[in-house]
Amino acid sequence: MQKFSQKEHEKFIKYFWIKKYPTKTEKEFFKKTEKYLKFIDWIPWLKMVWIWNSIAMNCASKESDIDLFIVTSPHSMWFNRILITLIFQVLWVRKTATKHATRFCLSFFATTDWINFRSWKIKDDIYLYFWIVYFKPILDYDNTYNNFIKQNSSWADFSEYKDIIENNKKFIKIKK
Repeated sequence: MQKFSQKEHEKFIKYFWIKKYPTKTEKEFFKKTEKYLKFIDWIPWLKMVWIWNSIAMNCASKESDIDLFIVTSPHSMWFNRILITLIFQVLWVRKTATKHATRFCLSFFATTDWINFRSWKIKDDIYLYFWIVYFKPILDYDNTYNNFIKQNSSWADFSEYKDIIENNKKFIKIKK
């Protein structure tokens, strides 16, 4: 069972300059994400959208992109990926090779069958561990976020960080 202590967490926080509360920049990114969710929240088989990386960890800069992790029902990932990418492209908010700051990065998609990251992790993977701790779900259908935490608790002990994980639920704007 993988577990990282508070002391290791403090080192992680210092290394990535993680702040306890979102800054004005992160709040603007969250607001932008909420604005554009209305263009995709109707898509069939969409199960969860969360913000991760620098914005979720409260260490973003004005040059950051908005990293989204999108979860779909099994057998619909490619349909949803193409549709969401097309929508964000038409809206001119998708990250490109030359325009990156404040745009959406749509690099990570998974299905509800593949939200257990056990097979993704490497030995003593502190980044993946805290990546999961800091995920901010924005859209959550069918209790997918709780299922995600439960499945990943099969290989990682998040008990010391349950307050952070519980607080992340406050970011959910759309829930069905």
